[in-house]
Amino acid sequence: MKKKSVTRKTWLSLIIIVVMGISSISLLLSSFLNGTKTDGSTNSETNGENNHQANVKIVGKKIPSGYVMGNIIDIELLSGIGSLYLENSEERISIRFTAQLSGEVSALAFNAYALEGDLQVRVGLQEDSDGRPKGEWISEDGFEISKIPNKSSFITINLQRTVRISNGTVYHIVIEATEIKVGEKILIRTYLANALAQPLNYEDPDIIWHDPKMNTLFYDGEKWREENKWPIFVVNYTDGRYEGQPYSLEAPWVIYRSKYVGQTIIPASDYSIGKIAFVVSVKGEPSDKLYYEIRDQDNKVLVKGLFATADQLTIRMTWIEVSLTSPVEFTAGKLYRIVLLSPETDLENPYHMYGHEFGYNSSIGYGGLQHQLTTSTDAGTKWIENKDADAVFKLIQIES
Repeated sequence: MKKKSVTRKTWLSLIIIVVMGISSISLLLSSFLNGTKTDGSTNSETNGENNHQANVKIVGKKIPSGYVMGNIIDIELLSGIGSLYLENSEERISIRFTAQLSGEVSALAFNAYALEGDLQVRVGLQEDSDGRPKGEWISEDGFEISKIPNKSSFITINLQRTVRISNGTVYHIVIEATEIKVGEKILIRTYLANALAQPLNYEDPDIIWHDPKMNTLFYDGEKWREENKWPIFVVNYTDGRYEGQPYSLEAPWVIYRSKYVGQTIIPASDYSIGKIAFVVSVKGEPSDKLYYEIRDQDNKVLVKGLFATADQLTIRMTWIEVSLTSPVEFTAGKLYRIVLLSPETDLENPYHMYGHEFGYNSSIGYGGLQHQLTTSTDAGTKWIENKDADAVFKLIQIES
């Protein structure tokens, strides 16, 4: 039996539609900039002070020349959300990961929905056997059966019995349909490629969590195959801790006139930043160039300059890296904002900056709450901290 997979339209597709001139999508994109979430609530607004309500972690490591930190993607900018699906009771999906933490797991979460039918899944943890699930639950009753909703959302599975796991060990979250009829389908959401959105690194929030074992696997009734798709999942511990890859959306933010977009960071070590980079695109023909600013926690502009011109960009996502007009010293524990702006550009011909949004737990994405996507609707007078999102960006240590 052959593996089946299906991809859906993503936010990147929406950008292409915007280019075709659908104004309603422009308004939707503008809502991201205004800090409005899909549930209608808003993120916190500040005047620049450090009020992230984060437990700031200071690592204080020595930073080598040329060192790169940030929320970085490198799969040729392949982006977007896809799905794998189950359509008979023999098929399985596994989310393979290396545990960062140790403890008793009480619940598992992932993003899924039933395309057809009133369906249930059995979900639990299994140990790894040469890259594949071992084939048995870690502990008796260490699983649960749950109904799948008919619209895409995160599903939390409360295990019948807690399961102990250990950091540095590879595990599998195995998902299987309890009963499924011909024509019924369960979709499990994933990214389109590996390593596109980075979870929190508990050891150092500045550094991406590198897990070479993380992947999504599919069992067709005969054998397991690696899908090379970044999974979307969260592991809940009994003591209130979480880990996993909680991002569930790749999205653009609009930059025009007084609408500024970027990333707030509270570095865990001291940095001397010489270059910055973001993933950007353009729609139409903006009447202004794209600029950058770096501001401190008092909202003082430390450095600014030209980031890109419109003729450098297209509707496709592009990494742009620039050298700062002068290096900036970042001090561990202090708040900084690295933002993009284009004051004379209008909404009909804007720039876009790309990032990722959460759908479950904003505290375990890249940098936790020390690093957040930030926006301003009034040219930087006040800032909206988007706790449920992060920009895709790089900060590059100056060369010695």
